[in-house]
Amino acid sequence: MAKLDVFQSMWAMEYKRPDGFELSLEEKLNKIASAGFKGVSFDIGYHPLALIEEAMPLLQAHGLDLVYNAFVKSPEHYSDIIDFAAKQPIKPRFIAIVGQIEPWSVEHVADITKQWMAISEQAGIPSHVEIHRNCMTNDLLFTLQLMEQVPELLMVADLSHTLVNQEYYLPLHDLAKQRVSEFLTRAEAFHGRVATREQVQVPFMFPQNKPWFELFQSWWSEGFDNWISRHGKQSDDACVFLCELGPPVYAITGADGEELSDRWEEALIMRETVQKLWQESLEKA
Repeated sequence: MAKLDVFQSMWAMEYKRPDGFELSLEEKLNKIASAGFKGVSFDIGYHPLALIEEAMPLLQAHGLDLVYNAFVKSPEHYSDIIDFAAKQPIKPRFIAIVGQIEPWSVEHVADITKQWMAISEQAGIPSHVEIHRNCMTNDLLFTLQLMEQVPELLMVADLSHTLVNQEYYLPLHDLAKQRVSEFLTRAEAFHGRVATREQVQVPFMFPQNKPWFELFQSWWSEGFDNWISRHGKQSDDACVFLCELGPPVYAITGADGEELSDRWEEALIMRETVQKLWQESLEKA
């Protein structure tokens, strides 16, 4: 039976509090494993490679799986990233590429993307492209054109970036619904965050943010439906949903510099929410 594996972001385990307190790497991984998450993500280009190497025996000890988000500048750069990933004792489920090339020509971006995919195929490490601001998939419409140019390309759906970039208002107009649905036909993995049309991450349990939380749940549900349809309900495959509630400046803070909500508790609520949505999608399939 197809299943949903919920991961926790290592970036999201940072506090960035005014007093400077942070958990150690071992404490972070103990907390993630004890809470029952299936795995973690590291961000290549943000997390030092030495830190990722240090984490490997701890991940193995806890039985945690791994995905990477990678900020990639060129095919040569991606070859280096793949080489690093391949040498580690834990093989990632996939690498989510955040392409650090200017989205000027869709043909050029498509060509580079195909080169990245060839590099990953040769290494036997799946690669998908994340929709993300400040990179080649900054704009949803350009991203949809890229997907047309590269039909075999699968995507990582972090629709918080999409919502802010397109600045969609509620209720979504028909064309907005259509464009997001087009994107979700190729969503192979999901990053969990709730945005509004103006803020990339909001405390989603606050009453004023309920309509946005409901919007994201509808998108996740639609994405799950498509994933199950593509893979098959009886498949042994697993879909990865990554809780990625980032620290400040993603997380909103008050005048004292402290966050307005508890992101760890929100991650647990998000996990419970998407597990319920996944079960509903399985029952519909």
